[in-house]
This record gives sequence, structure tokens and C-alpha cells, in this order.
Amino acid sequence: MRKLAIIFALIFCVNLSAQPLSPQQMQSLPLHPRLILREGDVQRVHLALQNEPGVERLWDYLLRRVERIMDAPVCRREKTGKRLLSVSREVLERVWNCSLAYLLTGDAEYAARAEAEMLAASAFEDWNPSHFLDVGEMTAALALGYDWLYDWLPEQSRHIIEQAIINKGLLGAEKESQMWFYKRANNWNQVCNGGFVMGALAIADREPELAAKIVEKSLSSIVLGLKPYAPAGVYPEGYSYWSYGTWYQVLMIEALRTALGDSRGLEKSAGFLQSADFMNYMVAPSGRAFNFSDCGNSRPVQNLLLAWFADECHNMGLIYRETESLKQDDLRIMERRFLSVAILFLARCDMSSVAPPQRNFWYADGKQPLFVYRGGWDSSDDVYLAAKGGSSSISHAHMDAGSFIYEWGGVRWSCDLGSQNYYSLESRGVKLWGMTQESQRWDVFRINNLSHSTLSVDDAKHLCAGKAKMVEVYDSPMRYGATFDMSSVLDGLSRAERTITIDGQGCVTVEDDVTAERACSLRWVMCTPAEATIVNRRTILLQSGGRRLRIEAVAPRGVEPFILSNDPPHDYDAPNKGTCRVGFVVKLRAVRSAVLKVMLTPEV
Repeated sequence: MRKLAIIFALIFCVNLSAQPLSPQQMQSLPLHPRLILREGDVQRVHLALQNEPGVERLWDYLLRRVERIMDAPVCRREKTGKRLLSVSREVLERVWNCSLAYLLTGDAEYAARAEAEMLAASAFEDWNPSHFLDVGEMTAALALGYDWLYDWLPEQSRHIIEQAIINKGLLGAEKESQMWFYKRANNWNQVCNGGFVMGALAIADREPELAAKIVEKSLSSIVLGLKPYAPAGVYPEGYSYWSYGTWYQVLMIEALRTALGDSRGLEKSAGFLQSADFMNYMVAPSGRAFNFSDCGNSRPVQNLLLAWFADECHNMGLIYRETESLKQDDLRIMERRFLSVAILFLARCDMSSVAPPQRNFWYADGKQPLFVYRGGWDSSDDVYLAAKGGSSSISHAHMDAGSFIYEWGGVRWSCDLGSQNYYSLESRGVKLWGMTQESQRWDVFRINNLSHSTLSVDDAKHLCAGKAKMVEVYDSPMRYGATFDMSSVLDGLSRAERTITIDGQGCVTVEDDVTAERACSLRWVMCTPAEATIVNRRTILLQSGGRRLRIEAVAPRGVEPFILSNDPPHDYDAPNKGTCRVGFVVKLRAVRSAVLKVMLTPEV
């Protein structure tokens, strides 16, 4: 009852200043285009193309992608396993890119290609409602294309696309079997609600009663989708899923603004705007992310959604790394299918004010508390340390409480193996989405704690119901870091506090202060892509890229060093080439305390 009361209170706060939408309001919305595109946006893009090489580079990239599909077959309804999601995303990218190309050039061939894609998708038997993300993204795909090309589209095509948005998109959310996403507090909520608000506002003058109903229901439900950002912006599903869910959240906010003139204050939800700082600090000097939870271990990418936050918060430091990357790096755009809208957002920014962020240390509490220290913002050789607490009971989480990422000299010494492709596991019969202690999810090597840079007791799995809380933060020029209480995560220990810090020379200290409930074996692990050698009983030497890092167990006595292969233990596990695990094992006596202190020292 208390949880329900909190939810209803939050819903009330968001909708306090606005009366429920009426069908009459839906019939009096602005003319098309009325989704996302603000007055002057097209002119701003043209101006940016003349003055901003990064925007020009993105525009050239978009046109190249559009030209590639002009003579290709339209998308077909071909599922991958249980998902049609890749097709929905491809349709979205094609339609949105072609639509923007038409708006900026006036070339009708681009509009015709977008029309062909929308008509083909409209003819699908359905948009795969059994996996409702597919429906949410396809609804968004057609909604924006229909809206941006409304004046160009023939009446017959408009009618076909309208009916598809209504019957294969919006009405699907009215079925009892599909309405569960309204009650989710994760990216499903944001994607489906964002797509349906866009769809409803696009066809509002044709189906005003349905549109009003859909928008109001989504406004009430989205409060749950916004909850994970609280209290301070750490997105618990991790770097990749922030981008996915937040893109749809921003699209929903912008669509409400341009169509209704009012976002209902959604952007003011606790932690939402702060989450841009979270994403900024998640990217290390190497350009790779702190890829905790189900996030891939990919090469550097440009996160162009930060342009919306930079404009919204009047903080151009949020896009410093992105603008620098656009000048010199290969184009690897995060959530590339939204490139057309990203160009609009970037063109709204005051690029003359872009400067490096002012802080090198950042931390935040929440479901996945974490901290980040980086030595600077201008060199790939800068030092970087990021560590997290949290729980594995959260959507998309791993058993990675207490894990850390460490970079120095352009090398990532402590790494996270990242996620494994869902289909590669589901196609082998792995029940991936169970979140109880006995779930098969935790048998997957990359997901359980044995593959992460953290502690394990007797090589047992972490406790799902536990949470490693951040209990102290160190923020001084001599010592940056935090202490996490891992007691509820590690079975067999009555007390377990992990303190991870870095000093002014880039040396890292990991200190585990533990008390055993019974005699047990404590394993300290660091996952690494470096070449490892055991020097003596206390020291392991890592080498990579001509650099060397010494790992030394300072205390206690009696530790045993090890190097373990990351070869997959099951036939369904992905390979982990070029990586291994290093660390130390110490035997603990019953009801005895011990401090395991390990130092990571760069050898200059």
C-alpha cells in the first residue's frame, strides 16, 4: 500500500498543473509538422552546416546512409528469434533520415523513399506485439515520418499510415495482455510510452478521443519510467540502456512541447537532467565506457543525445568530449537510428561556449551507487578509476557489486567483459530473465560475479537480495574514492567493506575489511586484457602496450596469487579472447576479521 501511495503521489505531482486532455484539444493542435521540429530548426541546421565541421560531417554521413538505401529493397517482416526489433529500428532510421533529407534539401526522392518504407511497414500483418518494444519503436518510426512529410504525402498514403499507427500501434496498448509495460520502471516504459505519445499526437486530429486517452495514460505511467534516475542521475541499467530509454524520454518531452506547448514538467523529475553528468563521466579517456550491467564492451562512440541536455541545462561542457570526438574519431554514433533528430539538437547548441567539464571527480548514490575519477579531459593517457556498489536484483544488472574499471597510460588494466548477445543465449535455451537467486541468468559467465573485478566467498554467487551501499566518499587532492558496504552481498561474511581509492600519482588501493561468519576462502579478482605474470607470492605484473602495472597484496600474510583463464565454462557462453583474471586468495578463520589490501602501481 505504501508503494502505491508513493506512485500516486508522484503521478499527482507531475500532473498537478494541467487539466486532463480533451478530444477538443486534440483537434486543435498545431498543423504538421508538430513533432520534435521547432520553428527555426531547419534554418539552424543550415547555419550549422556552414560553421560547424562536426555537424557537416554528421550530415554528410546521414546522406551517405540515405543514398545507400535508395535502390535497396524496403524492409520486410523478418523476426530474429522472438523479436522484430531490428526491423523496427531499421525502418525508423530509414524513414527519419529520409524525412530530414527531404526537409533540408527539398528533394522529393527522399520523401518518396520514406513513404515506401512506411507503406511497407503498414502492410505487415502486425508489429510483433508479443515483444512490445517492437511495437513502440515502429509506432515512433511511422509517427515522425507521417508528421514531417504530411504536406508531401498523398492522401491515400496518409490514410494507410494513419490506420497502421492506430490499429497496429496505439490499439495494441489497449489490450489487457499488453498493458503491463505501463507498470514497469525501466526502459520498456519509456520506449513504449514515448512511441505511443508520438503516434497519438501525430494522428490526433483524426482520432482525437483515442489520442487524448493514450497521451493521458502515458503521462501517468511515465512517472514510473522516470523513477530510476532518482535521486542523483545514476541510471541503474547502465550506460547503454540510459541512451535507449532516455532517447525515448526526450522524444516524448519534445513531442509534448511542440504539439501541446507543455511537457508537464517531466524533465524536472528527480535526477533526470543530472543523468547527463552520469553519462559524461561514464566515458573513460580511452573513449570506452564503464560498461557495468548489460552494456557492451564496444569501441568509442559519440553520444549525441547529450546535445539536448547541453541545450536544456545551458551547460556546453556536456558535449565537450562529443565535439572533440567528431573532429578526429571514426563516426560510431550511439543509437545511430536517431541521427536525424540528433543533428537538430546539436544545431540548437551554442558551440562557441563548449569547454571541458570543471570537475574531475564525480559520485552519486541510488540503486547503483558509483564514483568516477579521471585525471583530465584532453588525453587518452589520462588516468581513470570508476567503481560501483549496487545490487544484481535490478533489471539488466550483473553480479558486479564492488567492481571497478581502471585506465592508465592509454591502457584499460581492469575491465568488465560486458554483456552477451541475448539471442545467442535465448537460442540455446538459457532462461535469461529470471532474477531470483537460483535463476539460470547467474550461470552465464559474463553475468555472475566470478568474471568481475570484485570479491567472492568460496567461489559462490553474490546474493541477489543484497545491495552494496556507498557509505563514505573521499574527495581530496590526495585521495579520491569511496567505501562500499558489501556485507549483504557476500554470504559467509558478517562484515565486508570495500574501499577503492586513487592518489595523485594514479596509484589505486583496494582495501577489503571483512569479518568471516565461518571458515571460508576469500577470492580477490581483477579481470584484465593485459599479459599477466606472477612475480612472487604477493606480486603480479601486468604488461600491455609497452606499459607495466604492478599488483601487490600488501596485507595480510598468507595470500596465494593466481592467474585464471576466461575460457567459457558453458557451450552457451561467449568467448573472451585476450582476457584473463588475476588476483589473490586468502583463507579466513571463523569469526575472525581481516584486511586484504591490494595496491595497483603504474611502473613509469
